[in-house]
Amino acid sequence: MIRAILVDDEELSLIPIIEKLKQYEEIEIVKTYTEPTQVLHDLKALSFDVVFVDIEMKKMDGITLSKEILAIHSNVQIVFVTAHSEYAIQAFELNSIDYLLKPVTTKRLDNTIHRLKQHHLLISNQVVNQTHQNQLIVKCFGELVVYYNDHPVSFKTAKVKELFAFFITYRNTYIHRDVMIEKLWPNHDYKKSKIHLHTCLSHLRKMLEQLDPTGDINFKDQHYCLRIQLKSCDAYELYDVVDNLGRVDESNITKLEKAVHLYQEPYLELNGYEWAYEKTQEYHHIIMQLLNEIIQYYEEKDLTKALYYLQFQRKIEPYLDENIKKSMEILLKQNNRSEAIKLYFDYCKLMAEELGLNPSDSIKKVYDSLLTS
Repeated sequence: MIRAILVDDEELSLIPIIEKLKQYEEIEIVKTYTEPTQVLHDLKALSFDVVFVDIEMKKMDGITLSKEILAIHSNVQIVFVTAHSEYAIQAFELNSIDYLLKPVTTKRLDNTIHRLKQHHLLISNQVVNQTHQNQLIVKCFGELVVYYNDHPVSFKTAKVKELFAFFITYRNTYIHRDVMIEKLWPNHDYKKSKIHLHTCLSHLRKMLEQLDPTGDINFKDQHYCLRIQLKSCDAYELYDVVDNLGRVDESNITKLEKAVHLYQEPYLELNGYEWAYEKTQEYHHIIMQLLNEIIQYYEEKDLTKALYYLQFQRKIEPYLDENIKKSMEILLKQNNRSEAIKLYFDYCKLMAEELGLNPSDSIKKVYDSLLTS
C-alpha cells in the first residue's frame, strides 16, 4: 500500500484528485491539507510515501514545502499538481517523481501511479536486501568518499585510499601484483614499491576487519582481489543499468532516472588518479548515452522533462550542438521563443569565448526559423 497526503490551499481543487485517487486500490489517502503550514506541524508524526502538492499556494509555495518535507523524510516521493507549467524545471531539480497539470486526466494519472508503484517496489526490495548487508557506502563520482554507519571513513594514508579506490574500480577481479605496482607507483623502484604495496595491503586489511568482518583481500598466484559487501556504491548502481540501454520504456524509466542523478561529476575526478582515466571516460560515455535515450523517450511523452534532461546533459558536456538544437526546437514547440533565442546567444558566447568557434549551421537554421516565426 502506498500512503499519500494531498496539499492544496483551494479545497475545491482537492476534490477531483481525491476522487480519482480513490479508484486505485494501491493508494491510501492518509490526510488532506488546505494549510501547507499544518503539514509541517504534523510532519514528524505522519507516515506517508508520497505527497501530491500544488505549487502556487498563498502561505507557502509547493516547492518550499517539498524541500521542508524532504529534509525530514528524504525517501518521500513528490508529485506536483498545478495549473502552471513554468515551475517544471524547479520541480524536477527536486527529483520529483512527476509533474501533473490541472485538470488531471485519468490516463495521465495512470502513468504517475505506475511510477509510484515501481519506486515503492524498488524501495521495498532494497529494505529486504539491506537486512543482509553491512552499512558501507562508497561514492565515486567527483571524489572517493566512504561512509560507515553514515560517518566518513578515514584512511591510514593517501596511498591506502588509492589502493582501495583501485580495488573498487576493478571489483571482484584478480589483478596481478606487478600491474598494481605499475599503476600505483609508476617510475618507482620495484623493490621499494613492492614493500609499499604490502604495507598498504596490511593497513587496508586491518581497516576491513573493523568495517566488514566478512570482507577480505584474497591472494592467489601473485594476484589480489577485494571481496567486500557494500550497502551501496553510486558507480556500481549506474553501471548496473547499462543492460537497459537501447530499450528505455515505462517499465524501467524510473530506475534509469534514479541512476542518472547519481552522476554529478566525473568518476574520481578530484582524486587525480591517472590510472582511473579510462574508467572515467567509460562512465562519461555511459551517462551521455543514457541521457540521450531518456531525452528521446521524453520527447514523445513530456517535453518539459525532455528539456530538464537536456539541461542536465549540458552541465556534463556543454559543447553539444545537437543538444542546443534539440532544446531550441522543443522551446519553439512550447511557444517559448524568447527562451530559445536566449539559449542560442548564450551558446554562441560560450563557444566563442571557450573554443573560438561558431555554432553549427544546423543551429543557425533553427535560429533563423525563430526570427521568421
